[in-house]
Amino acid sequence: MLFGFPTGFVKKNTYMENDMTTELKERIIDVAIEEFTLMGLKFTMNDIARKLGISKKTIYTIFDSKRDVLVGIADRYSDDFRSMQEEIERNPDLDAEQKFERILLALPEKYYNIGLNRIYELSFKYPRQYDYLMASVNMGWQIAENYLREGIRNGAFDDVSIPVFMSMVKGTVSCFMRTSVLYDNDMTYEQGKLEMVRILMKGIKTGGKSKDSGN
Repeated sequence: MLFGFPTGFVKKNTYMENDMTTELKERIIDVAIEEFTLMGLKFTMNDIARKLGISKKTIYTIFDSKRDVLVGIADRYSDDFRSMQEEIERNPDLDAEQKFERILLALPEKYYNIGLNRIYELSFKYPRQYDYLMASVNMGWQIAENYLREGIRNGAFDDVSIPVFMSMVKGTVSCFMRTSVLYDNDMTYEQGKLEMVRILMKGIKTGGKSKDSGN
């Protein structure tokens, strides 16, 4: 007995409270992602509370600050991105070439509409959160590089300079993030990335000769 309640009753209610807290935390992060997509870093805790129909005080029982909410978004992105990568790596029906292409294109669906300039904003005001988020992206680059090496080894790709190729990929994505090139050309990030990968893959696939080669 604990304070007049059976021990099992207390444990059960503790588990229920933990489940409710976890569920609320996930809902807050879901809404924070939506608000971040719409407003960038201008979103407030009041915006989240209003959309959820709860008080701001309730949010502060889960997150101490807006900075912590951004950490929650970064955590969620990292988890979702890692799950996608693991799913691609585990798929026995994909060869190195297909895995390489899918890793380059990997982006969890809920993040399709987040303008990359929104993410880049973090680097100025919340550099730690930005670095944490980009750590997952960098892990993806390393996985992609491994598949590029494997594709070159098995003859699927031409023997290109891996550092140069990966620099081209990272440089293009960085350009998407830091400039308005996609917006100016009425393209989403997903469309831009798809076009980038299409162009690059055509250049490195075995037999994909340039016009200057005479073939």
